[in-house]
Amino acid sequence: MKDKKRIAIVSLIILLILFAWSPWITKDYSENISSKKFVQKWDGVIDGCGFNCSGCGIKDSHRTLFGYIVKIEYSCGLKEYNVIKDLYISPLGKVYGL
Repeated sequence: MKDKKRIAIVSLIILLILFAWSPWITKDYSENISSKKFVQKWDGVIDGCGFNCSGCGIKDSHRTLFGYIVKIEYSCGLKEYNVIKDLYISPLGKVYGL
């Protein structure tokens, strides 16, 4: 019984380390999925937000524990200023912060 517990604990620790590292979430994947989800969110909104402004788009992305942080810059409606926002990409590929 002790061996089963030990195997379960070691397996759980390995899974936790694997999710913390998230090697399947790459820089390209995180930038593509965040851009795609942002465009999908504003698709069909006449006066919505988008990357069609000067200097807009993906600004930076870096790995963090349990995923990626992607910095995007966009503009909404007729506003004369751009918004910079950090999006979090989870190990499961979900985008948070939109």
